[in-house]
Amino acid sequence: MRSSSTTGPQDSPTDTLSPLQRDILKTLLYFDIFNHPLTVEEIYRFLPSNSTSPSTIREACHQQPLSTLVKEDEGFYALRANAASTRSERRIKEFNARRLWKVAQWMGAIISHVPFVRAVGISGELSKGVAGAKADIDFFIITTAHRLWICRTLLILIKKTLLLNSKKYFCLNLFISEDHLHVEVRNQYSATEVATLRPVRNMFLYDRYLEENVWISDFFPNWKKSLSDIGSVSNSRSVLQRILELPFDNMAGNKIDTWLMNRWRNLWRRRYPHLNEEQRDRLFRCRSFISTAYGEDFLSKVIDSYNSRLRKFSIG
Repeated sequence: MRSSSTTGPQDSPTDTLSPLQRDILKTLLYFDIFNHPLTVEEIYRFLPSNSTSPSTIREACHQQPLSTLVKEDEGFYALRANAASTRSERRIKEFNARRLWKVAQWMGAIISHVPFVRAVGISGELSKGVAGAKADIDFFIITTAHRLWICRTLLILIKKTLLLNSKKYFCLNLFISEDHLHVEVRNQYSATEVATLRPVRNMFLYDRYLEENVWISDFFPNWKKSLSDIGSVSNSRSVLQRILELPFDNMAGNKIDTWLMNRWRNLWRRRYPHLNEEQRDRLFRCRSFISTAYGEDFLSKVIDSYNSRLRKFSIG
C-alpha cells in the first residue's frame, strides 16, 4: 500500500485520551500511512491491547476527545481530515482487489506446480483486500528445505520467459523454507504482514507458519485467523511436480542449491554497488532458508513514518 503524509494538530488534547482511545488512535495512525481507513472490527483486530470489544471501540471513537481527531464515514474510521477521501479510495481499491485476487489465485495455482514449492501466499497490498491502480501481486513462497534457491531460480526463469518479466502479476520478493518458518524481524510492520498473509496453496503449512509466529499476539492480542478472509485453499501436490523434483532429490541437489545461492549473492552485489554490505544483506537476504529481493527499504520507511506520526500526536 502506498504511504500518505499526515500532520497531527499540535494542540490536540491527546493527553486526555483514555488508554483505549490512545490505542485506537495508534492503530488508525499506522494504517493512515497507507490511506487505509478501518472498520470497527479491523480496529479491534489490530488493536495493541485486549480487554475490550468492537462495540466498546465504536463508543470510544464517538466520545470526546477522540471524536475531535477521528471520524466515521460509511462504517470506516480514519483521521478526521482524511476520512471522506480515504473511504472513497478504499472502496475503489476493494473493487480493484476483487478482480486482481482472481488473477492471484490462478497464478498461485501455476506456481504450486513448480518443483519444491510447498506453499503459496499473498502478501503486500492485496493481502489487505485492496489494490491501487498500480498494485502488483506479491507472492510469498515456502519451499522445501535446502531447495529454496533451485525453486527461486526456476520461478524467475518462468517469469522472464513465459511471463515476459511481468512484475505486476508475478512479483517474487520473499521465499522461506519450511524448516525455518519463524520471522526474525519483529515490529509493527512485520507483525501486520504475518497477520494479513492470505494463503492460496497449502493451508496446513500456513497454519504451521502462524504457530511459529505467535509473537504477533504481542502486537495484536485480539487477532485471530479469519477463515472468511481466506476462502478455499488446496493442499494437494501435483504428480508433475513430484516427477520434476526427482533429478534434484540427492546430494547433487544440495550442491546446486548452494551454488545458485552464491550466484544470486554475487549478482546482487554487482547490480547494487551503491549499497553497503549491511544494506544489501537487509534488502537482498541470501541464506539457505530465506531469500528477499526489495528494491527499497520499505520496512524502515514505514516504521519511521509511524514513529513520526506517534510523535506528532504525542502518543509515542
